[in-house]
Amino acid sequence: MGDGHLAERLKPVMKRAAEAILQRQHEDGAILMAPAAQPSNSLIPYFANLAVIGLMTAYPHTREPAHLQAAAKWLKWYADHLNPDDTIDDYRLRDGKLEPTGDCDSTDSYAATYLEAMHRYTEASRDRRLLSAIYPTVNKVVGAIRLTLQEDGLTWAKPGYRVKYLMDNVEVVRGWQSAAWLAQTAGHRTEAQRLKKLGERTLQAIDEILYHNGKGYYAWAMHENGVHETRLERWYPDVMAQLMAIAWLPPSATRKRLFAYLHRQFRERWESALETGDAGVLVWWGMAATGAGDRAFAQRIALKLAEEQTLSRPQPSPAEYGHVLRICGHVLG
Repeated sequence: MGDGHLAERLKPVMKRAAEAILQRQHEDGAILMAPAAQPSNSLIPYFANLAVIGLMTAYPHTREPAHLQAAAKWLKWYADHLNPDDTIDDYRLRDGKLEPTGDCDSTDSYAATYLEAMHRYTEASRDRRLLSAIYPTVNKVVGAIRLTLQEDGLTWAKPGYRVKYLMDNVEVVRGWQSAAWLAQTAGHRTEAQRLKKLGERTLQAIDEILYHNGKGYYAWAMHENGVHETRLERWYPDVMAQLMAIAWLPPSATRKRLFAYLHRQFRERWESALETGDAGVLVWWGMAATGAGDRAFAQRIALKLAEEQTLSRPQPSPAEYGHVLRICGHVLG
């Protein structure tokens, strides 16, 4: 299939996914879990960040100014709602007003994905003005990752939850990388080098501490007492965590072998997802395929996502739509 024909097939689904994200954006910039018109609603910043990363990954192909505007509004909203310790809460909508819950699922992932969202926006828009205005927030959000950074280079999920998750730390690697890019772009070269080294350190820790050579895959969690969680049976978090590592960490022979193993071992599951059009599962296989260099499989999944009935079912959060955009953007190059 030629690239022109592929783009023709994928652009309609990219438009639908982007519109679904924009429908979830409140007028003040907040990106909610359900369409903004829905009165019973909530906001989880982590999922909003993933939605924006998707919008910006696809932007070179969509070229919609509204997507840049939506991303900028969200980035400003996040910056305006940090807690005194530079973390951010989840929110619930009550009587038309968003109220903080006083808690969040994690502090490391929320911060890391915000940094990547800011990076992708700045890269796509070439808008240095927003980066200049928000750069002090970038430093604060970096501080939110440092809040649980340990000597081995890995982070706990949050101060009161001392578990080192594979998924969180994969996102932290990307967060350090994005923070380094933002610092370099803002003219802070020394800080950029420090942040780059932090990213290298966390990546090394993932590969040396969480990876099990004998098993050929990663532990999906490590407890404070050093005990590793290595079960590989359930979709979440067992398999999904492995796919995230393959998708978002730098390409390597180890992760390519891991993808080939998972592809064989869980063939029945991804075939079932392809048959039913389960977007929440397909997006992870698709992103991992791009990370492993399996373009044919990634393209197969992207085309399934492009079928009208696949995204006709509302997705549980804006992140799924962001992931669809991410896959399509990568498949189109």
